[in-house]
Amino acid sequence: MKIFTPYAVLFLHAFPLNKNMFCSQFEFLEKEGVPYVAVDYFGFGEERNIPSDYSISQLTDYIVYRLSSLGIKKIIPVGDSMGGYIMFDLWRRYRDIISGLVFVSTRAEADTEEGKKGRYATIDRINKEGKEFLIEFMLDAQTSPSTKNDRNKMRKLECMMRQATEEGIIKALKALAERPDNTDILQSIDIPTLVVAGKDDEKVTPPSVVKKIADGIKGSQFVEIDNAAHLPPFENPEAFNRILGEFLKKVL
Repeated sequence: MKIFTPYAVLFLHAFPLNKNMFCSQFEFLEKEGVPYVAVDYFGFGEERNIPSDYSISQLTDYIVYRLSSLGIKKIIPVGDSMGGYIMFDLWRRYRDIISGLVFVSTRAEADTEEGKKGRYATIDRINKEGKEFLIEFMLDAQTSPSTKNDRNKMRKLECMMRQATEEGIIKALKALAERPDNTDILQSIDIPTLVVAGKDDEKVTPPSVVKKIADGIKGSQFVEIDNAAHLPPFENPEAFNRILGEFLKKVL
């Protein structure tokens, strides 16, 4: 199958979820008539695992290949957490296809040595115990109090996390641990950029951490969303869609 569209919004999901964390954005853009594409990473959602380990840059190459096969010429990436790391790599190596950037609940810095050790310790524990403990931890760490009180949302998040394979989780953790520092390229970003943080994100990417991205990009817009922690597009889709819609009107 091949299609052609001159541009599309590209959704890049958080770890350990999949593209369906953006289900409310899909519905919103369909109503607005804005084309979009959403991908799953290897071993997440509907995407199969690959035999070898991979880096963020190799994942980026695969995504760009998929976009090219669809005939998409320009993208506006919307990346939450791990999705933001892919966006930085897109800017480093494929900036000619990018019209705008929407960073969500992510950071420019690489993992500290302590952070790397933590990821590899998590991998060891998954190998011994399975992924259950990680799912429980992420459900707590990534969500705001209001999301925790919404049983339907929590069930959906848990379902998405359970779709991730243990192999996929382990390989993604390795890619996250070994990703480069991206603070050096912030000043080079010269296209419309929106940076979004969840006001209730205290454990993963607090607003003060996310804001460093906006502070480093001249002319960027920084927004904090209420009743959201690490997953604003999913936790408070009404507020996120409103902000995204306003941004896209300026870019498209």
